[in-house]
Amino acid sequence: MWLLPVPDQLEVLIVGALVTLAVGSLSGREWGRLASSVTATVSFTASLYITLVQFLNGYRVTLGPGQGIPGSVIVVDQLSNFLSLVVLAIFVFSSIYSVGYIEERHTEFFSLLLVLAIGMLGVFYAGDAVSFFIYWEVMSLSSYLLVAFNYREWEAVEASLKYLIMSSTGSAALLFGISLLYGLTGDLTFAGMRSVLASEALARETWSIAAFAFVVGGLAVNAAVAPFHFWLPDAHPAAPSPVSALLSGVVIKTGVYGMLRLLLNVFPLEQYGWQLGLLMLGLVTMTVGNLMAALQDDIKRLLAFSSIANIGYIVFGISLGNQLGLVGSVLHVLNHAVAKALLFLSAGSFIHTFHTRSLEELSGAGKVLPVTGITYSVGALSLAGVPGLNAFVSEYVIIAGALASPFWPFAVVMILNVLIGAMYHLRVIQTIFLKPSSQKVNPAREPGYSMLVPMVILAIAAIVIGVYPAPFLSAAEAALRSVILVR
Repeated sequence: MWLLPVPDQLEVLIVGALVTLAVGSLSGREWGRLASSVTATVSFTASLYITLVQFLNGYRVTLGPGQGIPGSVIVVDQLSNFLSLVVLAIFVFSSIYSVGYIEERHTEFFSLLLVLAIGMLGVFYAGDAVSFFIYWEVMSLSSYLLVAFNYREWEAVEASLKYLIMSSTGSAALLFGISLLYGLTGDLTFAGMRSVLASEALARETWSIAAFAFVVGGLAVNAAVAPFHFWLPDAHPAAPSPVSALLSGVVIKTGVYGMLRLLLNVFPLEQYGWQLGLLMLGLVTMTVGNLMAALQDDIKRLLAFSSIANIGYIVFGISLGNQLGLVGSVLHVLNHAVAKALLFLSAGSFIHTFHTRSLEELSGAGKVLPVTGITYSVGALSLAGVPGLNAFVSEYVIIAGALASPFWPFAVVMILNVLIGAMYHLRVIQTIFLKPSSQKVNPAREPGYSMLVPMVILAIAAIVIGVYPAPFLSAAEAALRSVILVR
């Protein structure tokens, strides 16, 4: 029996991690590489299938309590399944891509990927504060190790230490906030906390406000919300590119999920009035991210700062509190994950081939690796807000939500930020296609199929969602509806 209640998709990942570790350890180097990658990819795919079936059937269930931790509860609903689908899809593509990218210690790498996925899905399905925090720490610890995977390079060690210090600070704030909430409510389940915190008198208490501040602050560190963002531009470039795709595409979204779940389900807007403060955080985050991205020559640092900006868009949408803003934010979690994973994997192919992250030294790279150049361009044009590609849809919905809210003047700030983002994304496309080839860009072949196929599929996904967004908007609405109904 598990200490915590465990849904089916998590059981698959736990078994997959154990099998990957066992099979990889017992096999030789080449067989270990194949066995580890196959078992990890099969585990991710099986878990993805279970989650997809549950989401399409509108599956909702509460599991618990666990055998070892009293009060531990797992809640499977449309929001947790929607985000799990996004996460697992990116894990599948990153796992396949890693077969051609990772050159050593494959068993450790793929086992850590599975542990990271276990932590993330556990956060999504947790219905109580203790389970949430335990899975949060599983996710955080595996993230540190993956950032430091190339531990022979000082950059990776330094970035991992900075990530460890910042994330530990965020975790401590989160734990302190949870402790305050338990002291105030006498309940560890989110549903129980809400029923007590809905009291207007309690909402005005100093300790209640302090609990809110510590919880949101702890989540903001993970989400790289300004001013807690400065660990991210070091961690993401130092990590292997498939790990960067996961960190930027999905890992930082767990903080956003925590905000969505707790702000809508635990801290009632009517009593806590968190809109304006969250809105300002979103505006500052998107502006800092875009302005810093525009100054970068390192392609992975540029993409990391771009991720900060897009987290700002999502936080801004949540802060609006209306249906358009919330649906746009949930959809942008998907769209940014697809586009940013595509960009990091494509950038990784350039780096893997030409051994440089400098944009100046990558000039002309798209002419030498045209498929990689095209897939990168699709991701860049998507985040630039070009109509017909996926990110345009969610950015448009968030802006529409802002225009329909009392905060409509701030829509101008987001529009200006999208334009700044378009400028630096177009600059990269110009560099890799239109500028003369640098000395680093020598004749080369496209990377192998294990790296190309995930990039091409993600590029197609960005186009499909952009051209036919209706089912994805409906899915985001269904995910959000499950949270609002819980209220």
